[in-house]
Amino acid sequence: MYIVKIKESEKYRLFGSLPILCKRLDLTKKDYSQFTYNFSIRKKMTFEDENFLIVKAELEKGGSTVLKD
Repeated sequence: MYIVKIKESEKYRLFGSLPILCKRLDLTKKDYSQFTYNFSIRKKMTFEDENFLIVKAELEKGGSTVLKD
């Protein structure tokens, strides 16, 4: 999961993958390659430029959970 802060509008968006992130934000294949390199090859958890702050996060999910008192 990727959390994106759009700096111009100060809004946040959540995306499940890099391809959909790039498509929805009208980014290029070059941007996708840069993000893939940053998050997959370099194993970084954040990316920042003048337009965006992108944070890679793990989505915690599961079946039914019993909460303790």
